[in-house]
Amino acid sequence: MRVALVHECIAGYHGSERVLAEMAAVFPDAPIFVTTCRRGVLDGTPLAGREVRASFLDRVLGLRDRHRLLLPLMPHAVERHDLRGFDVVLGSHHAAAHGVLTSAEQLHLCYTHSPARYAWDLYQDHLPPEVFAPLRRYFLHRFRGWDVAAAQRVDAFAANSRHVARRIAKTYRREADVIYPPVDVGRFRPDREREDFYVTLGRLVGYKHTGAVVEAFLGTGRRLVVIGDGPERRAIARRVRRAGADGRNVELLGALDDAAVADRLERARALVFAAHEDFGMVPVEALAAGCPVIALGRGGALETVEDGVSGLLFTEAIPGAILDAVERFESQGVTAGPSELHSLAQRFAAEVFRRRLAGWVRREYAAFLESPPCPKPRSSSDRPASPG
Repeated sequence: MRVALVHECIAGYHGSERVLAEMAAVFPDAPIFVTTCRRGVLDGTPLAGREVRASFLDRVLGLRDRHRLLLPLMPHAVERHDLRGFDVVLGSHHAAAHGVLTSAEQLHLCYTHSPARYAWDLYQDHLPPEVFAPLRRYFLHRFRGWDVAAAQRVDAFAANSRHVARRIAKTYRREADVIYPPVDVGRFRPDREREDFYVTLGRLVGYKHTGAVVEAFLGTGRRLVVIGDGPERRAIARRVRRAGADGRNVELLGALDDAAVADRLERARALVFAAHEDFGMVPVEALAAGCPVIALGRGGALETVEDGVSGLLFTEAIPGAILDAVERFESQGVTAGPSELHSLAQRFAAEVFRRRLAGWVRREYAAFLESPPCPKPRSSSDRPASPG
C-alpha cells in the first residue's frame, strides 16, 4: 500500500504539524505534499529529513510566510499536486488539503482539524471594517463554494473531536469518525510540588481570549504567568503596563520551548484556558502535568475536561466569568489529584493516535478494495428500443 500525505502550509511546528509528524511515523515512507514550507522550521523536529514536496506557491517570494494571503490560490495549488502512483492519499486538513485530485483507483482519506474556520464559523471575526473587506468577502465566498465541492472528493473523513465531526456534518453534510489527536503526555511529571500561580498558554490571537484572562487577574493579587506570542501581545502588554501596581501579578513570558512549558505546567496551581478550540492540546498537556484546568466550556474542552473532576468550566470568555471560575476553583477545588489527572490524559497519548489512525486507514482500504466498481454507463445498443 503506497501512501501519500497531504498537509497545508508549513509555517511553523505547531499543533497540526505535531499531528502530521505522528501520521508520518505511521507511514514512514510516505512523501508529504504541501502548498508552502518555511525553510528550516522542521529542523530538530520528528519531520526533519522527510521528503516534502511543495507546490508552485512555495516559489512566490514574499508570500511563503503569509499563507493566509495565499488562500485564493490554494485550491489551484492543491489540485496541481501530482499524486499518481499512490494507493492511498491521506490528508491533514484545516484549509484546502482535502481538495487534491485523485483517480477512481485511489482511496482518498481526510483527517480534518476543522473546515477552514476563517471562511465559516469565524468568518465575521476575520472581516474588520477596512478598505479591502469587500474583496476579502468575495474571495471567501468563492472559497466556500469550492470548499464544499472539494469535500465531495473525499472517500472518508476522520475528525479530531466530536465537536469537529459536528462541524463537518454542518459544513459538508458528511459523517466522520473521531480520532483524537496525539499529545506527548509522557514528557510531563505530575508529582512535582504545586506553587501559588496560574498559567495561561497559547498563541496570542483574538479567539483565544488571552486578554480576557489577563483582565480577570489584574488587581486581584493572584499571580498569572502568560506563555505565548502573537499579534495580541502588544495590546496585552500595554494593558498590563497601564494597570501599574495592579498589573505586577501578571508576567508575560513570550514563547517558551517545550521543556520550559512543561516546567510551568508541572508547578502551576491550574491552567486557565479561554479559547474555543476544535480540540485543544494545551488542556490535555496540563492534565498530563497533573495540573487542573479552568476552561471555557465550549468546543473540544467539553471532551477533555470533566467539570468538578479534572477542572472547572465557565460559560463565557469574559473577565467576570473567568474570575468567578477561579474563585470557585479556590473554594471547592477538583476531585482528581495529580496522578489521576495524568492517568486521564493517557487516552490522548501518541501511541493511541497511531494505533487508531492505522486501524482506520486499514479498514477503509480493505472496504475500498472489496467495494464493487461503479457500473459502466450503458451504450446506445444496451438501451431499450423506443416504444412504437
